[in-house]
Amino acid sequence: MSLYLKPHTAEWFAALEKVAPHQAERTRYIIRLAGREDICSICGDVESDDYKVASEQSLPGVIDTLRLCSDCVEMRKLMEGEVFHPLGN
Repeated sequence: MSLYLKPHTAEWFAALEKVAPHQAERTRYIIRLAGREDICSICGDVESDDYKVASEQSLPGVIDTLRLCSDCVEMRKLMEGEVFHPLGN
């Protein structure tokens, strides 16, 4: 079952650390550089929203949420074929 944790929370980072430690480290670095947590998990853009990944590639136990800007959503759709839905829905 996928985990839909709110991005950038302590619980989200703890879970992400187990399945993708490099991604967790990179996101923490971006947050430190920006000096705030309400930024894109990938590029650090402030204009970002929380999404859940609804792709068929999702694996059990994988953290299926990210905070993304519109550019990163579009790039991941094109490059990875991922499907995103707002986390609140």
